[in-house]
Amino acid sequence: MLERAIASYEEANFEAALRTFDAAAHNADLSVDELLELFEMRALVHHALGDDGAMRADLQRLNAVRPSHELGRLAPPTVRQAFDEVRRRSASAGGVELRLDGKRFDGATWMVAHVARVPDGLVDHVTLQCSVDKGSNTISRTSQGNETRLELPGSGEHSGCAATARTRQGSVLFSASIDGSVAWGMPEPANAFEMPKYQRHADTKAKKKKWPWIVAVTAVVVGGGITAGVLLSQRSKNNNQPAAGGVTVSW
Repeated sequence: MLERAIASYEEANFEAALRTFDAAAHNADLSVDELLELFEMRALVHHALGDDGAMRADLQRLNAVRPSHELGRLAPPTVRQAFDEVRRRSASAGGVELRLDGKRFDGATWMVAHVARVPDGLVDHVTLQCSVDKGSNTISRTSQGNETRLELPGSGEHSGCAATARTRQGSVLFSASIDGSVAWGMPEPANAFEMPKYQRHADTKAKKKKWPWIVAVTAVVVGGGITAGVLLSQRSKNNNQPAAGGVTVSW
């Protein structure tokens, strides 16, 4: 379908090319590379038809999936200039980010996967999967659109969560994960702490008595939420730089 659409474009049969590209976008099982080719070539078709808004929309989708993409030989200077503008604006806005956030709703603990700053019509559905019960059980949920939520059982502990944002046919556009055991529950009860002890300073004749506190046991309460995100940038892909905080990215 892509070959037929490209042939129609080269023959200046732009209406036929657009119909074939649209059909491929909705029905064909495309890889990420094929999807990138579709966005680029359909942007050229929109440009030839004088539809600047639709052209920029496809260029935004192209840049969101792979900011390091370089346009091919068929792209005219005006399209190249528009693509450079899209990339500059995306870089200043922060780019696309697949976030994993722990949140509380109605007394329950949830993991939320959300794709931020993604162009319309790019992500069809998001799948979120978490390992619970010390990794012996896995729960998952898939939702249409750019976000899905998964309720964590009990105290909200998990042994790792992973999320993917996919096309309509299931090709993975963005992915993120959190590894390790993280508790999202409420603070421990008071009996988990030992009251601090103190002793009197040896110099009792000083004008100002000092009462240093000697803490016998130190405990840390983890409350609220932890946020992990994936910033999909040209630099991280070109330099193979790992994402910080136990977050992984795959294409």
